[in-house]
Amino acid sequence: MVVLCADDIVVRFENHADAKRFLQEWKERLQKFGLELHPDKTRLLEFGRNAAVNRKERGEDKPEMFSFPGFTYMCGKTRKTGRFIAKRKTFRKRISAKLRELKEELRRWPRWGSG
Repeated sequence: MVVLCADDIVVRFENHADAKRFLQEWKERLQKFGLELHPDKTRLLEFGRNAAVNRKERGEDKPEMFSFPGFTYMCGKTRKTGRFIAKRKTFRKRISAKLRELKEELRRWPRWGSG
């Protein structure tokens, strides 16, 4: 599955080897056009219904979270069945900034009943 937003992209794979191969080929393709991936923003991470179990077996921490335009995504479980769910939370900085912007805009509007 591929999700593209402006110049950000998330690509999901079931197989780690497929993900590594895709990343290498993507880098090579971009180089042909004089482009490159941002090294601090580009990474492979284990995410999904088996991620927590696999990481625990290897003695690693919980699966990583990641942010993608407007949201922070994390692995979780439903309360009722305990099944995997991709949880997402609104990206706090962005929503706070938008609410401040809206508040300022509303203050500029004329008040009803005044005048």
